[in-house]
Amino acid sequence: MTILNKADTFLFSLDAAVLLALIVSVMAVIAIVAYKRKNLSASGAIAAHILGTVVLYALRLEGFFLLLFFFVTCNIVGKICRKKAGPDSYEKKGSCRDVLQVLANGLMAVLSALIYQISGGTTALIMFGAALAEATSDTLAGEIGRLSPTDPVSIRTFRRMEKGMSGAVTPLGIFGGFLGSFAISLIWLAFFPVANGVLYALVICISGLAGCLEDSFLGATAQALYLDKEKGKYTERERGENGEPLELVRGVKWLDNDMVNLSSNVFSCVLAAGLSKIIG
Repeated sequence: MTILNKADTFLFSLDAAVLLALIVSVMAVIAIVAYKRKNLSASGAIAAHILGTVVLYALRLEGFFLLLFFFVTCNIVGKICRKKAGPDSYEKKGSCRDVLQVLANGLMAVLSALIYQISGGTTALIMFGAALAEATSDTLAGEIGRLSPTDPVSIRTFRRMEKGMSGAVTPLGIFGGFLGSFAISLIWLAFFPVANGVLYALVICISGLAGCLEDSFLGATAQALYLDKEKGKYTERERGENGEPLELVRGVKWLDNDMVNLSSNVFSCVLAAGLSKIIG
């Protein structure tokens, strides 16, 4: 029996009320720390507390540590890359995640955990892994891609683009996305030793990277892009510094970065579920 299995056996043998109070308290401490370190806004901390509590209860420590790996890794890599490369002018939001960013990256993982809690089955576990693989892949692709020595190209037209624009990709960024998805799939395989686990881990890795690329494609085609005439630059922000609404020059108004992230996360989960059914 592994250390995690022993910890699960002890933790979940507690009285239900005591267990729930302990889980809620632990997640509250983590959320407060993340808020104090400016990794999460107040709304993001509340959302992360709720989502983390559900994952810990539904998927035990294995699911919780996989979720924690995503959050910690992405924040550490993000801070390092932003410090070296500096912020870009196209960014709609900073590194402090709000409630919409937390939900965009974590909602499908939590829904998958709930499905597993209610009905069980390997498919729900695979969807959980794929959701985190895509979120990690997309985040690391964007952060590591900042450090690319060459300008990115559009994933749709392959024409050169300025750094920071949605839909722009670089070989370094794609490699970073692969590393993120691969890391999640390996940890998932170690934490959830199911039959055909290696094949399912491969499904998670492929689905995570595919979702990351789909995110870029949506960013280059359908995501809202605005023109700030005062600065003479494109941006994902709906309003300028003076508060005035900016001109929409491409995409769908409601399809902002958070919606693109959520759509790509759903895509990865659906793809992983479909591929897992072919295997199993």
